[in-house]
Amino acid sequence: MSREEKLHIVIAEMSPVLSAGFSQCLRRLPGIQANIIEVKTPAALFDCVRSNNPDIILVNPTFGGIFNPEVFREEVSCGNCKIIAIEIGKLSRQAADLYDGLISVIDDIDTITDRIKSLCSPQIDQSEEKDSLSQREKEIISLVVKGMTNQEIADKLFLSIHTVITHRRNIARKLEIHSATGLTIYAIVNKIVDIDEIKL
Repeated sequence: MSREEKLHIVIAEMSPVLSAGFSQCLRRLPGIQANIIEVKTPAALFDCVRSNNPDIILVNPTFGGIFNPEVFREEVSCGNCKIIAIEIGKLSRQAADLYDGLISVIDDIDTITDRIKSLCSPQIDQSEEKDSLSQREKEIISLVVKGMTNQEIADKLFLSIHTVITHRRNIARKLEIHSATGLTIYAIVNKIVDIDEIKL
């Protein structure tokens, strides 16, 4: 993704509080110039997508009753547009799989930025992806390999446990490492931790 990536984002959310909150948040993402349109009804969403060809649609899964991304794509031609679910409660695996990605209402700026950049930059290679670890993710890797639990990490960093779990999921996806041993080796090799800091 270029240094100043311009993205057209539609927020489909009936709650003015959530819609305005996401709008403000997305305008603050580093390295992204976001042109935001907020819509409150399914009819407005159809009209907006047809006339604006957005890069991303951020939508509440209950928008207009039950929002179905597959049906929406069939009814509206939106090219390579990515459809991201606003996760308020836990979505079922089946429902989550219908979307290109998920953003929780309690995700922090780093997590939201990483999620949007990864969706809009599929051409990024593995080495670039590894280099894109945020400072927060490196901090969490350090604490994980030192043996701390998710709750302990959450308490230490003043985060919710959900946010810690989301960060760990992003780390596993970026590094393609799914074991504590693998993560420990990665942390030592990349000088995130010193071997003396790890409990063996």
